Amino acid sequence: MAILIVDDSPDQHLLLRALLTKAGYGDILEAESAKAAFTLLNLDGSDLSAPIDLILMDVLMPELDGVSACRQIKSTAHLRDIPVIMVTAKNDLGNLKDAFAAGAMDYINKPVNSVELLARVSSALALKHEMDCRKERESELRRSNDDLQRALKEVKVL
Repeated sequence: MAILIVDDSPDQHLLLRALLTKAGYGDILEAESAKAAFTLLNLDGSDLSAPIDLILMDVLMPELDGVSACRQIKSTAHLRDIPVIMVTAKNDLGNLKDAFAAGAMDYINKPVNSVELLARVSSALALKHEMDCRKERESELRRSNDDLQRALKEVKVL
């Protein structure tokens, strides 16, 4: 499962990558800004070259902040189901409210506690896996329903 770290701090990239790698997560991508993340995510609507299963997004970044970036990601159909966890030093309730209103599924304060990070990442990835399984099952059911509808029409014609 691929995790995208979006943060303008190289130190934060190193820390998060080290914690995630030590916990067994090997497929980790990094972006130093929201715009760089948009490129990796193919925000224009094309298929992802490497599917992203989770985004760890800093709130305070130059050019475009993490909350606005999260809002853009969640308003894009092919990215909507990717969980976003905001990671930030800003811990006031207004920021928390804004992050959740933008579509973030969770919020972690800096400095990052490794146990908290790994528990939230594990939870988010488990939820993403279940959502993917549900979507696949719904797709299978739609196909089966379409087949049954076609068969029913053929029977009616006979």
